[in-house]
Amino acid sequence: MKRQLAQVLGKIIAVVLVLILIVLIERYCSYQPPAFGPDAHVSSMDGDTIKAGDGSEYRIYGIDAPELHQTCLEAIGKTWLCGRAAKARLTTILKHGNVNCEVRAKDRFDRAIAVCSAESVPDIGEALVRDGYAIDFGPGNSAGPYRDAQDEAVAAKRGIWRGTFDRPSDWRQENPRLD
Repeated sequence: MKRQLAQVLGKIIAVVLVLILIVLIERYCSYQPPAFGPDAHVSSMDGDTIKAGDGSEYRIYGIDAPELHQTCLEAIGKTWLCGRAAKARLTTILKHGNVNCEVRAKDRFDRAIAVCSAESVPDIGEALVRDGYAIDFGPGNSAGPYRDAQDEAVAAKRGIWRGTFDRPSDWRQENPRLD
């Protein structure tokens, strides 16, 4: 009887220790990139990715912007560098200062996916979509959080909506060495 009680007690103690170990690992070993904060140095890598001074990369939540080497067509058929324009617009927003990002998840490249803001720009993703330099992007290419902003950009023919373009995900698939 004492032996059975000792075995049961030993199993309970083992389970409790494993649970404590899991909690400690989760709390102290899970990497969470720091928020930028008001004085942090940040830059744009492309139209939807921010790089912090410490090298951390933040993919802006809910959007997909043209890739750096991607071109789009004006309504009159003239080609323009929409990927470079998207990066330039993000760079301009970042120059407002006070950039801060709230991490939501990680992507397949281990970048933080975050909702970011800057001085006078409460949601950088929404601003890029509203200005026509990114598309609203949800799970599995479904509607994301910025559908109204995109509808506004489409109606006003802003940015990429002033002509035709390949969806960034389609362009990446067709140009794997250039993205």
